[in-house]
Amino acid sequence: MTTRKGTMNRSLNLFLPVTLASLVLLTTCSDLPSGLPTPVGYDGFLEQGWLAIGDGEYSDAYDCFEQAIEIDVLRADGYLGAAVSCIYQQDRWGLANDFLQTAVQQDLGHSAVTRHLDENLVQDVLWTVFECMDPDLPADSLDVWLAMTGDSGAVWVGQQIHDFLTRGGYDTSLEFRFQPGTQDCIACTGLHNGQSGADYGVDSIYSGWIYLDVPEFEIKIGEVRYYTWIMVGQNVSYDWAVCRADGGTGQITQDAMAAWTLLEEVQGVEGDLLQAVACSQGLLQIRPGYSFGEGDPIRDGFYDIGISDVVASGATLAFLKEQYIYAWFLCTRAGYGLEIDPEADDFLLVLLQLLSDMKS
Repeated sequence: MTTRKGTMNRSLNLFLPVTLASLVLLTTCSDLPSGLPTPVGYDGFLEQGWLAIGDGEYSDAYDCFEQAIEIDVLRADGYLGAAVSCIYQQDRWGLANDFLQTAVQQDLGHSAVTRHLDENLVQDVLWTVFECMDPDLPADSLDVWLAMTGDSGAVWVGQQIHDFLTRGGYDTSLEFRFQPGTQDCIACTGLHNGQSGADYGVDSIYSGWIYLDVPEFEIKIGEVRYYTWIMVGQNVSYDWAVCRADGGTGQITQDAMAAWTLLEEVQGVEGDLLQAVACSQGLLQIRPGYSFGEGDPIRDGFYDIGISDVVASGATLAFLKEQYIYAWFLCTRAGYGLEIDPEADDFLLVLLQLLSDMKS
């Protein structure tokens, strides 16, 4: 029998190219006038910088934004422009990250996203820290097994669960959920079981609960087999983030969050998924009708970027990192892909098409 969990555990070697060429969909929409005179003052350098980006002269654009920053180090839009110019230049991706941080700090007064890295939770005897929510496993049976085994029952309860699942023809992965300590969690990545060495991907996040699919991990010592998932005494480390921006956040910070998502996507599998998801989902949360540069005399209409582009960018990075259910979930939060069946054999192909459509 085919289950959702079984479908997602199949690894399909599909390649989704993410290079600087993916930024083409964002460019050449500028209506800035040509033949501008030599820049005068901060605004002059700012305008010339965006004009240079529109012309594909990214190094010249960077120089213009640097000149603007030298004139006024307190204005945020110079840092935003410098960051965008750096996204097109692979050797300046590190600088892009720094400029985005500064732009948000100058505009918002603090970071838009707070990251909590390498935090740990330890599973308890009754599995209430990492709570099993698997539909194939009756809750009443699990509660009885856990209560009877106590602290020394990790081996016994694992055998009971394994036998129940295999006899019933169910997939041996189990679905769990946990709370990182706040209901404001907007992104989570990097889950790792310190005892079994297993890595887990996030499926979804709802009301502060993080849901994940945990494969069965088998340990053989001598002739004895031990079946484990997230067992009593095991610790799981993870990274998570919250969005500190709100509905009153300015356009520069909104544009920086969008640019940050794109910066992580163009880096492919080396991109920071936590940052990309936190920025894209955070922007969806505070401005579901987002449009790049809206209301700004220079940036408004320069790029045709809306919230669907930004959400798809974060989801694309999740797809590249083979977190397919998470990628789909991110799209559904923006109202896309709700009709997709994750159990279908063509799920990944359909998801790829969805990501493409969201960026059109």
